[in-house]
Amino acid sequence: MSKKKNRPHGHYCKICGEYKANEKFSGKGHAAYICKACSRLSAAEKAAAMDINRLMNFPMHRLSEGEKKWLKAKMKDDCPEVADTAREIYNVCFPHAERNAMKKQLVINTLSFEVHTEVYDGYGDMEMADCRFTIDRKSRVLTMTDFQAEGREQSVTLEGGQMAKLLRYIVHTLEIFMWEQDYCLNPDEEDYDPFLEGEEGFFMEDLEEGFEVQLPKEPEGSPSWRVQVEYTNHTEQDICSYNDCLPDSPEELYLSLLEYFEPEDEVFSPLKI
Repeated sequence: MSKKKNRPHGHYCKICGEYKANEKFSGKGHAAYICKACSRLSAAEKAAAMDINRLMNFPMHRLSEGEKKWLKAKMKDDCPEVADTAREIYNVCFPHAERNAMKKQLVINTLSFEVHTEVYDGYGDMEMADCRFTIDRKSRVLTMTDFQAEGREQSVTLEGGQMAKLLRYIVHTLEIFMWEQDYCLNPDEEDYDPFLEGEEGFFMEDLEEGFEVQLPKEPEGSPSWRVQVEYTNHTEQDICSYNDCLPDSPEELYLSLLEYFEPEDEVFSPLKI
């Protein structure tokens, strides 16, 4: 005897995307692939639910131009839930999109960069740095104040193209505008976890007794490095760190600016971009 084929006892709803039993669909709903629950939604609610369903199953491979265009359009959807979900998906598919968009908007007008810690020199040796660099885009003047030499100040005037390359390098390559986030220089209360900070005696009974988590106190003394930037769009940036170690990008900036003040017989040449 031939075996009877097992027929499916339900199918997917094209609105919510859920697999449901046949009894969850009305007569017309079977043909339209719309469950009873979704059939009661308004036209706008159905459209939003379909968009959410598509977004939640959006491919994470290289998107086609059509998929990218549709996703960008949904980021401006009238439904807040659709727009928020679309932005989250877009950030996953294009993790550097926000940074790249900011780069196009930011041009440095003035910059002050102080370093008061040990750094690697051009030969890989550690040396103490105690100086301040300043950059002024309009005057095209780059200065260095050496506090180890009684505040002796040196300055160089760059050509227009040189200054533009230097400022572009600082924003586009070193991404100075993201240092606060990249190096966690301004942790807020929501990000603070006492377990990660090695706090002892922090147990659930402390919470039950109304124990309040105290944020780390502001460090005492002078920062090991500090950056102050004013951009042409009038936004300002002021960050500093009290860690002895100079991170990679700030260290690259230090070495790049220092090269402009190296003696001419040194093997180093100004910034190569």
